[in-house]
Amino acid sequence: MTDKTIIYYTGNREEEKFEEKIRRGILDACGGLPIISVSQKPMDFGMNICVGDVGQSYLNAFRQLLMGCEAATTPFVVMAESDCLYPKSGYFDFNPTDPNLIYSWDNVWIMWKREGYDRFYRKEQTHGSMIYGREFLINLLKESFRGLPVWSREKMGFPFYRPEHKFEYFHGEDPIINIITGANGRKSTVLMKVRPRNSLPYWGSAVDLKNKLFYE
Repeated sequence: MTDKTIIYYTGNREEEKFEEKIRRGILDACGGLPIISVSQKPMDFGMNICVGDVGQSYLNAFRQLLMGCEAATTPFVVMAESDCLYPKSGYFDFNPTDPNLIYSWDNVWIMWKREGYDRFYRKEQTHGSMIYGREFLINLLKESFRGLPVWSREKMGFPFYRPEHKFEYFHGEDPIINIITGANGRKSTVLMKVRPRNSLPYWGSAVDLKNKLFYE
């Protein structure tokens, strides 16, 4: 029996053709791990929980994540997001051992859809590349949501990580690609001071990858 469940949470704001390619990539890479998808439109992807059109916000995204974690039964949960590409090895087949650690993939790169950004840019981490103990994450989310509405379309911050939380970084040669399309309202992010690259292992060139995702 597996000890991990993939939690795929989405506001369904991306172009459907693009998000379908993301989901196909997850199925191709996940090695048969169980998937729980929590979405705002019904979808045929693992066990689906549809919450309806509650709106796009970080609060709603993490509320959907909580619902997915509560529906899972495995000791660990693996994050998967609708704007991330995952390699076939290293991430989904990683074996976490400590349910109280936050496991974070340390090989994350950003790719923008918009014109003029035809390279990959290094990012320290993204939430779509983390693995948690299920009970740990449920408790963390519930504590973060204390005093907040169930759903909100407003942009609001809320406490999440605390100083006592411990991270462990794990690595694979083939990176996770976080794609910024602007469809969900996010247009920028914090980058590391690393020279951008025209191509990356496993994924090839940024130009070719953008064509496959958006124009084919």
